[in-house]
Amino acid sequence: MADDVHLGKLPAADPASWQGRTLGEVVNAAQVERVILLRAVTSAPADLDLANVRRMLVEGADAQMEAPDPLRPLSPWRARDGIWHAVLLMRSGGVFELEIHAVGDRRRGCLAAGDGAFGCFDLPEREMPPADP
Repeated sequence: MADDVHLGKLPAADPASWQGRTLGEVVNAAQVERVILLRAVTSAPADLDLANVRRMLVEGADAQMEAPDPLRPLSPWRARDGIWHAVLLMRSGGVFELEIHAVGDRRRGCLAAGDGAFGCFDLPEREMPPADP
């Protein structure tokens, strides 16, 4: 049985522990057992929101992890203002909190682990299909 996790009172961790690693090294999208989507500020149906979170983890696998945003601390637990806010349950029993928000015309994600590690990353821009004339 996996350990319980208190996301509101994460243990202290080295803020640089994920620097130099990629999102895919920290969270292998293929090992996400379950996405628990807590918030999605979109007009998409629920199944598309869930698929989009998984897609962003796959497409962002090469994104470099950086120190967390000073204005967006992930701890303690608080209401999130991002577009997507989710809890990721890993096959290994690990737990991650994920928030993805818009910064201008790009998307930025922040991630916290049950062991207190945290960091942020920029998601790659997606090419949008051309609009019909």
